[in-house]
Amino acid sequence: MIPAPILVLIVNYRTAALTVQAIESVLPEVRSRSDAHILVIDNGSADGSATVLAEAIARLDAGDCCSLLVLADNHGFSAGNNAGLNHYRQAAAQGDAAWPDYVWLLNPDTIAEPKALGALVDFLIEHPQAGLAGGRCLRPDGSVRDSAFRFHTPWNDLIIALDIGPLRKLLSRHDVVMPVGDHPCRSEWLSGSHLMIRGTVFDRIGLFDPGYFLYFEETDFCARAADAGFEAWHVPASRIMHLGGRSTGLTDQRPLERRPRYWFASRARFMIRRHGRTMTHLANLLWICSWPVGTFLAQLRRRPRPNPPRLWLDFICHNYGVGGVMYRAASIPPPSAES
Repeated sequence: MIPAPILVLIVNYRTAALTVQAIESVLPEVRSRSDAHILVIDNGSADGSATVLAEAIARLDAGDCCSLLVLADNHGFSAGNNAGLNHYRQAAAQGDAAWPDYVWLLNPDTIAEPKALGALVDFLIEHPQAGLAGGRCLRPDGSVRDSAFRFHTPWNDLIIALDIGPLRKLLSRHDVVMPVGDHPCRSEWLSGSHLMIRGTVFDRIGLFDPGYFLYFEETDFCARAADAGFEAWHVPASRIMHLGGRSTGLTDQRPLERRPRYWFASRARFMIRRHGRTMTHLANLLWICSWPVGTFLAQLRRRPRPNPPRLWLDFICHNYGVGGVMYRAASIPPPSAES
């Protein structure tokens, strides 16, 4: 690959056609800027994705600004992005300080609108206190997907589980989902589907924690960045269409598949690191007790509650069943800079 000040990272896992679409959407802006490079990481797909992606890069005549890194195994989203960042450092051949100025994480199931990249770069240039910036995510029908959030706590877990309109309105400042408008706003964490990170953040806190296979890795990263003094901002001028969950089955349009065990493991890892084991047990207890209440009230009001099947039972089993994720060692170490 050719090192450039701006690195666009796209991690593919068995979604080659979508990844090609994502490359095609951002390629015109990358070419027009001449200071950016797209690095596609095939995360051990073993389904022919690597061949499809290589052929697409050649067909698009994008070899000067788009590279492909093929990994033998899939160790998760964090590990895939870390591999891409380490590949960049090796290509730059300038030692540990050779991070890009800006790294843009872009999901394979996204379509970037014109200037989506530039809007984030411009914001970070104009706001040196900001270490992370994420843009507006749209569904295919044009509606807005949530992409700016507050950190998870026992109390907003309770709000989510009950899901009572008046209560959520009364306690809106504690809700995980943050309201966003047409102007930039400060947030606590941002969706990893569309997230730009200043290179100096990696200098300060290291790479993504590979202990997260999928989900909560960007939450953890934003929390560590916040602890190091970096701000996170939602920048609505940068827009992408996010199809959502096409490689995992967890979509907000069709949440029919059961939530996988690694989701519960990632949640527990974040909560224990952020709030400690005792508070995480409290959060779990609040969720377990309040979820049936919220479900019952929704049924009384005949209000649909689209959630993965068996969520309540899976929450109990994966957290406290045989080999439950809450039985891990009490201390979860932070990731190292070389992770």
